[in-house]
Amino acid sequence: MKYVVDHHKKHVHEQRYSLDNCGVDRIPSDAIEFTDSQDYIKDLENTHSYVKCPYCHEVPLLID
Repeated sequence: MKYVVDHHKKHVHEQRYSLDNCGVDRIPSDAIEFTDSQDYIKDLENTHSYVKCPYCHEVPLLID
């Protein structure tokens, strides 16, 4: 699973579920990062106050 990290807004997006509402396409190039590491994402959430995007983290529950 790939993640898109928005360091400007401190949001974590799931790449395969990102939608227009997420604004991933509007993240500045100097603030975007792509990763596969769940441990890195957990660290960002636990120690740096990053949050999961409500749009792309809730969608999988509706689709599955």
